[in-house]
Amino acid sequence: MYKFIPFKFPQSRDGEFFCFLDDAGVLRSRREQLGLTQQQVADRAGIKFSQYQRLEAGERHLSGCTMRTGLAICAVLMLDPYEMINVSADVPDPSTLKPQTVFDADLPEDLFPKKVGRKQVRRDIMTVYFNHSAYSMIIPREVLVAVGKPSNLEVYWRAEDRRILFRGLDEPTENSYDIPPLLYTEAAALVFPPFQPVTETKAALGWGDEVYAVECRIVKDKSGETHILCDLNTAQESDYVKGPYVTPESFYE
Repeated sequence: MYKFIPFKFPQSRDGEFFCFLDDAGVLRSRREQLGLTQQQVADRAGIKFSQYQRLEAGERHLSGCTMRTGLAICAVLMLDPYEMINVSADVPDPSTLKPQTVFDADLPEDLFPKKVGRKQVRRDIMTVYFNHSAYSMIIPREVLVAVGKPSNLEVYWRAEDRRILFRGLDEPTENSYDIPPLLYTEAAALVFPPFQPVTETKAALGWGDEVYAVECRIVKDKSGETHILCDLNTAQESDYVKGPYVTPESFYE
């Protein structure tokens, strides 16, 4: 949790006058108050030294930075970003905020590890494609990134309950499938070769050769581990698969 301290402009010894500072002056003044160098601020904010140097020189303004850069600098210098950027917005009444929509995750206890819980981590629903004509399933890159860029996935499934759970693993097991590291730098999605659990699921569900788009959520168990939960009840035929995608062969060329 970041802490912001209101910025007080320098005042005269008699207390009757205040020295107005522009954005660059505020950044420099607060940095000096904290006893930090420009390089230290840049390092802690995760930006280049030249980026921060231009801000203190007045060559750039904080309001012109990306949101991530602006918030990072404000966090390091404990400056309220709303005061620095002078935001003026019509804020809605918090009482009008509706409760988060619940989702069906009533999983059979004998299907998954006992520690699996029902806590939702992300609100959005993502899509996983099953029964692809050439490959068994396609998991979007953002889904894998959300579970921590695992080196392997372990599969838990039971077709009659129409649920499949994928758990990220650091070490391979008999039921895990490798995720090439190249995925996270150059590929937009991972395409798995066919494997037995999904093949059996396909037969049990009575799917033909059509591609099915299935809703997928990121969930956390009671121990804090993150998983991918696919709800086969939401499966709908899809004429195409959103891309781009990288086939397994390209990982090993």
